[in-house]
Amino acid sequence: MKRPKCVRTFDADFGRLLIKHLGGDPFSIEDDWCWKEFAEAYPHLREKAEKYFETTRTGDPAEAAYSMAFYDISTREWAEGVIERAKTGDPAKAAHGMVGCCGSSREWAEGVIERAQTGEIEQAAYCMWLLSGSSREWYEEIKRKNSK
Repeated sequence: MKRPKCVRTFDADFGRLLIKHLGGDPFSIEDDWCWKEFAEAYPHLREKAEKYFETTRTGDPAEAAYSMAFYDISTREWAEGVIERAKTGDPAKAAHGMVGCCGSSREWAEGVIERAQTGEIEQAAYCMWLLSGSSREWYEEIKRKNSK
């Protein structure tokens, strides 16, 4: 089967394509499934799913990695690596989410946001300042760099 394109928003349709691509039977997937249900139904495909999101160059692999860590499907360290390397999607937003929900450090997320080339970089920096203890000066610098 041809490798499915990663999407920006994970839904049941993409889940069916991904599960089939990874070698699973997508027949039982319900339309309202989220990450938790996929993890419960297909624990044997976790490593293959991780490899898929590590290597995809479409959609939002950073958001997928964040979600997999958030739902305790994959480790925080694995998700951080995917987010750091993401060239599409919104790695800055995912990095902020990792601080608030998965125990990643503020310094790590600031570094990801500083290096991000895509996504809502200024918004993520704002959230880091407002909610996660980053300095106003740091936020203002990110804002200045990204408003050119």
